[in-house]
Amino acid sequence: MRIKKLSFTATILTGALLTSAVVNCVNAKEIAIYRWVDKNNIVHFSQNLPKGDEYREFSTISSYKALSKVERQLIAEQETAEQEVAVQEKNQDNVIAQNKATYEKNCKAARLNIKMLNSLNEIHINEEKSDGSIGSRPLTAPEKADKLALSEKHENLYCNK
Repeated sequence: MRIKKLSFTATILTGALLTSAVVNCVNAKEIAIYRWVDKNNIVHFSQNLPKGDEYREFSTISSYKALSKVERQLIAEQETAEQEVAVQEKNQDNVIAQNKATYEKNCKAARLNIKMLNSLNEIHINEEKSDGSIGSRPLTAPEKADKLALSEKHENLYCNK
């Protein structure tokens, strides 16, 4: 009988201690922390309300949570990945701008070639001769037709209609 009474007392005591610990944890979450700077420019932190009106109040609920090494590493990797994506997007924007300028230039050249090939009867081209000198000769009708077809393909490719 004495063992049962001792066991019962130990159980009640353990329950009381656990309840007390839980209550203390809950109460610790509700502690206000005060921060102020005194006349000597020294920063103070306290759980007791300071004298005067120049203080800030913090709660332990919103306090800083220390991150584990793995969590910090994941955050660093994520930030690095985001920076790489930003660099790639910027590079892509630059490439698109360069391509747009190239397309506009090629469009202009194709339209100018079409206009020239359609408006002139005889078109001369410069060619390198077998002796290394540059000579001029007229385009034949099939060559002119080939160049016109190529310029029209370029116009379709580079110009927005």
